[in-house]
Amino acid sequence: MFNSVRIRLTLWYAGVLALSLIAFALLVYYAAANVFYERQDESLRSTAETVASAYIQELEEEESIAKANEVVLAEMVFPNRYVEVTDAAGRVVAWSGNLAGHVLTIPQQTVNDARTRSVSFTVVNQLRVAVVPLSAKKDLGYAAVAEPVSVIDEALRRLRRYFFAGVPLILLLASVGGYVLARKSLSPISLMDQQTRRIKADSLSSRLDVTNKRDELGGLATTINDLLVRLENSFKQQQRFVADASHELRTPLAVLRGETEVALAQPRSIDEYKASLDLIKDEAEQLSRIVEDLFILARQPFDAPAIMRERVSLDQVVGECARAAQVLAARKDLKLTVNANKPLSLIGDDELLQRMILNLLDNAVKYTPAGGEVSLDLAAHNGDARITVRDTGIGIPEKDQPHIFDRFYRVDKARSRAMGGAGLGLSIAHWIAEAHGGKISVESQTGKGSVFMVELPIAP
Repeated sequence: MFNSVRIRLTLWYAGVLALSLIAFALLVYYAAANVFYERQDESLRSTAETVASAYIQELEEEESIAKANEVVLAEMVFPNRYVEVTDAAGRVVAWSGNLAGHVLTIPQQTVNDARTRSVSFTVVNQLRVAVVPLSAKKDLGYAAVAEPVSVIDEALRRLRRYFFAGVPLILLLASVGGYVLARKSLSPISLMDQQTRRIKADSLSSRLDVTNKRDELGGLATTINDLLVRLENSFKQQQRFVADASHELRTPLAVLRGETEVALAQPRSIDEYKASLDLIKDEAEQLSRIVEDLFILARQPFDAPAIMRERVSLDQVVGECARAAQVLAARKDLKLTVNANKPLSLIGDDELLQRMILNLLDNAVKYTPAGGEVSLDLAAHNGDARITVRDTGIGIPEKDQPHIFDRFYRVDKARSRAMGGAGLGLSIAHWIAEAHGGKISVESQTGKGSVFMVELPIAP
């Protein structure tokens, strides 16, 4: 039961509300009790002063204490209240009829307090008593008015009964309402849970319903939908990568198997075996290059954490790549020019940077006809290091330029395969540039050559 968020929210809500109601009820109860007692004392004082005023008036008119006692106590009758008159020493000299046989004995301290403060209060025989002097000028005696304490106690008992009945009822109604509100508030989460459970690997295109994008639940649904978009794209890329990789590996493996079967089918001469082994060697090298490229691409999802971070002299890396590319250019009778005299350094992985530059140079050599030119330049540009690989080759059609950095993408598939390309070199170069915080771009025209530019941040 406590595994339900609705139940836990309702219990928390009910607990907090119960504590709040109990604290409020106690505060109201004690505040009401103080008010009731203060009003009782004020009412008793007012009655006692009325009795004293009437007593003095009768005394002045009749000039007889006995007559004043008789008249005042006979005429001034108060329901549920008792009146008595004492002399200056505090001895009772007269009392109301409802006090017959139960005359109040007022403590001497209360009498003294009434003499000094004009009024005093005490409790005698469960009666609240207010005592005031008969006259402020003459020490004639005191008027005392009493009322049962039970009057206030009964009012407080009624208030307690109201609280004992009302607090649980309010708590019950609020808990039911809180449960309904919690259920209604959490219903979108239940709906999202049901919809998410129905999403499988073959239905990643499904999306959660978003009722209100501006509230928290709408924001959560939008975030989950964005996550599903990224998962769908990643899953599609993975499927495409596996399919393309399988396709690329299939050809050299088929050649290896076919050539091996042909060579073993019947006895052959040494020259024929040598030709078969040369072909197998070439295909094995092609297969090795593809596997190595796939291994590098497998590091792409990890981005920066997958590469080394150390200071690299970029001019030295470019120089080493130029010496390696000189051999490739000489085989095709190409002119390779290098301009990398400015010392520049950055923080990165020298092996990956070398791989990136060699991939660009290898592409330039492959697609430049004999007698053409390839150039490699390194220069500072707008605070970055710019590596430029320029060739006078066949160029890249404009419609293919946005896709040349995609995995396994080749402009001329038949020609690229014949040249030993798998469509991974530029994709690797693009990832290496981004992993170092840089970017790579291309400018090309069909039949006029291509220019690849890599911009990398220079180390401070």
